[in-house]
Formats: sequence, C-alpha cells, structure tokens
Amino acid sequence: MNVLRLTGIASGFDTEQIIQDLMRVERLKVDRFYQQRQTLEWQKEQYRELINKVRVFRDTYFDLLKPETNLTSPAALKKMSVTVSEAELVTVTASANAVLGESTFQVLQSAAAAKAVSSGITAGSEHGERLSLADTMGELAGKLAAGLTFVFDENDQFTLTINDEAIIINKSDTLQAVLTKINNSKAGVQVSYSSFSDSLTMTARQTGYGYITTDDGGHFFSALGFAVTDGRVGEAGRDAEFKINGFTGSSSANTFTVDGLTYTIRQNIAASDNAPEITVRTEIDTEAVYKTLESFVNDYNKLIEEINDKLNEEYFRDFQPLTEEQKESMSEKEIELWEEKAKSGLLRRDSALENMLRNLRSVLYDSVDGMNITQIGIQTSRDYRDRGKLVLTNGGADLKKAIAEQPDRVVELFSRRSEISYSATLTAEERTQRYAQSGLAARLSDILNDNIRTTRDENGKKGILLEKAGIKGDITEFQNFYDNRINELNKQIDRLNELFAKKEEAYYRQFAAMEKALQQLYSQSNYLMSQLQNNGY
Repeated sequence: MNVLRLTGIASGFDTEQIIQDLMRVERLKVDRFYQQRQTLEWQKEQYRELINKVRVFRDTYFDLLKPETNLTSPAALKKMSVTVSEAELVTVTASANAVLGESTFQVLQSAAAAKAVSSGITAGSEHGERLSLADTMGELAGKLAAGLTFVFDENDQFTLTINDEAIIINKSDTLQAVLTKINNSKAGVQVSYSSFSDSLTMTARQTGYGYITTDDGGHFFSALGFAVTDGRVGEAGRDAEFKINGFTGSSSANTFTVDGLTYTIRQNIAASDNAPEITVRTEIDTEAVYKTLESFVNDYNKLIEEINDKLNEEYFRDFQPLTEEQKESMSEKEIELWEEKAKSGLLRRDSALENMLRNLRSVLYDSVDGMNITQIGIQTSRDYRDRGKLVLTNGGADLKKAIAEQPDRVVELFSRRSEISYSATLTAEERTQRYAQSGLAARLSDILNDNIRTTRDENGKKGILLEKAGIKGDITEFQNFYDNRINELNKQIDRLNELFAKKEEAYYRQFAAMEKALQQLYSQSNYLMSQLQNNGY
C-alpha cells in the first residue's frame, strides 16, 4: 500500500532519505539473493540451449523417423544407386540388403484393375435426355433406355451388393448420392459418370487379377447399361508378369520388391512375347554414404565444441548480476558489457556435461566386435585444443575407400543392433549386454538418451540434463534442480522483504516519535520564552 507521510516538520530532517540510507545497508542482504537468483536463471537458460542442441543432434542421426540419416539403421549407411537401361518403362530403387551387380528385367505385362463401363443408358428412351447427377433414382426411370428400370421394395429402396459389400439405395437418393455411397463404402471400387459419353465407369481401387462382383440388387447395373454375367461386371483385372534373370514372377501391383530391389512398372503394357530386356545395375552409392558420415562428424564436432566452450569459458568473479539500482546509474552499453562478463563461465566445469562428453568419447574409442572407427578413416584429433573432435584421415579418401570396398563392415560398425531395446529401466546387466551387442550409433544414442530422455527410470528420474535444467513442453520445465533452487531463493527473498518492510515501518515510527517529542519540546520552549518575556516586561 502507498502511505502518505509528512516527515521532518519539526526537526527539518530529510527523514525519507535517512531511512532509505538505513535500509540500503539492510537491502544488501536481499540484493545478494536477487543476484544468486539471476545467476541461476542464466545458468538454466544456457543449459537449455545446450539440451536443445543435443536433442537436434540425436533426432538427426538416431531417429527412426529420419531414415536418410538414422545411423542406427543400415539403410542410412548402405545407400544404393541403381541404373536402368529403360527408365521410361520401369524405375528401380534398392534397399540396404539388395544384391549388388547387374541383372536383367522384362515386363511381360503390367498389372491392371478390374473395370466396367456402361453403354446405352438413355439410348432409345422416350425423351433421349442425358442423366443428371441431381436426378433422384425415381426420376432417372424416365430417362433410361426403353425397358430398363430399377426395382424398389415396399420401402422404396433396394440393397445393392458389390464385392460382398451391401449398400442400401433409396428411391429418393440422387445419382450423386448413390455414387458417393458406393465410393465411400468398403466395396473397393471407384465409380463416376461422364455426361459427355453418357456412361458410368467403375474401376477397382486395387490392381490385380479378379472381377467386380455383384448381385445386381434392384437391377441397378442392368438398368444403367452394365453387362452383368454370372454375378460379374465388366472385365477382369490382371496381375503384372515379369522376368528377372530369366525367372518368371507375378505381382498384383505394378510396384513390387524382389531381393531388395523395388520395381515400378510405369506404363500400361499388355501381354506380349516381345518384351525388351532391361539391364539393371546396382552399386553402392559411395558419395551419398560419405556425405552422411561427413555430416555426422561435422555435427558431432560442432556439438562437442559448443559444450566444451561452455565448460572452459572464463569466469569473472567480480562481475555479479546488476541490481536495479546499479542499472539506473549505467548506460545500456555499459549494462550489456557488464552482463556479458557476468554470464560468462556459469557452466564452467559442470560435472554433468563433462561426464556426458567423457562417455561420448569413450564410445568412439571402443571397438565393435574387433572393429573401430580408425579402420574406416575416422580418428580423434591429436590436437589437444580440439578436445576430442573427430577428423577424416587422408582428407576423407580413407573413408570413401572403406565405404566402396567394405560397405558391410561400415554398416556393422555403426548400425549393429542388440536384441535388447533401449529403456530407462534396464538393469546394469542388460545395459552391459546391450552395449556389447550394439554398434557405435546405438551406443551414442543411449548416452544422449540417458541425458535428455523424457521417460523415467526405476527411481522416477528423467534424463540427467533434464533433471538439472528441464526443457519446455515437459514437466521438467518447472520441476528441475535450478527451478527448485530459484523457488527456495524466492521464499528467502519474500521473507526478508517482509522483515525489511516491518523494520522500515519501525524506523518511521521512531522518527515520528522523535518529531512528536521535538514538537512538544518546541512548544514548552515557546511557552517558557513567552513567560520570561512577560515577566521582564
């Protein structure tokens, strides 16, 4: 509350200033708590910046949703390039387990979907009008060819079955509504009407051998000019047929995978004995794999450099966070320069960050079933100032050679998988077994997850770094080491402010008492002076 005080009337003292000066000494105590709180806030912010960078690195190279760069998957490190002699007929892509070398491929016929087209819907009708999508089923009767009509039951509806899917058609349904019902059903067909050709076309949604079947309920298909024979409508679909290295195969779709190669037939090809022989050559895409590993090395180096910079940043003990009173006497530039020093070195020698980096370096030194990264052209920098950065030997030529000549060895080193999946609740024995069975990617991923995972272990703890500083979007955003410390300081600040308010009020009461005493003294003095003057007169 704002209190209006009239002070110094009797004494002439600047009571406000005197009390402020007295309280300034007292408030030095709470200022220290404010500075500690600000330091913790800055530390938390810097910690979260590093956590976000760790997350980006982990999500880039160890996330199943990013197969192109996910090093825990062989697909990222055994990328294949495929050359096809007749690319306009067929395209081919290769998975990591595709057979390398040259093969032949022939398209005997492409796959096609079952299809039915109506004819003569309105031919011979009395008015010769074309159908309208807005016409109801009842109204269509007058437009159909002579002798063709729908048959409704006593409820003015009928049930049409297509591919064993029952669809109820009402006399009041428009043609558009009927087509929508069929298309939205589980019959697996797509039907449409062309006013230009005055015909309905129905096509199976999937290619492959088979007919569109129906019971022709309500004489639906017959009345609309479809040929229905033995419960079948239109022409049968067909399977794709092909030859690979002389061996014949078939598929219900035009895209299929054989021995790690995925073929896509791009043209509609009818059965033919003169199919051209297509040459398919599969090779390791050395450059693509190299770029993936090069990016990994560069991003790893960038990450540990940023963390190391914080761990070794100079700390300026004499530059503490500024109080509001201190800021009032400084320019914006002076404040900026001061706070730059005050924020420096706040994470210096942080044990959690140092431990994470130590574990990451240890993983890269360890071998995987007798292999290590030095054998494929990656090693740790010998310059101590690099603090564990990775370098590509011989300018990357050694890595390219390893990829080209020993692709499976590179895949095994990074992407080897354990039968035990990562979990925050694994026992020490399970962790040891998983580590021994895993490649470098899984080992690195496990260390990062241990530090930034959002799941809890058997002790109810989340990732080590999250427990310390938290991250937005998770409960640790508000429940972490730094926020707990900040909350404790806030309680101490509130308690001291309450005490200071009481003390300040006590000072005002004491000065008020002094003013009152002086006022009484002045009154007595004036009385005596007046008495003396009267007696003397």
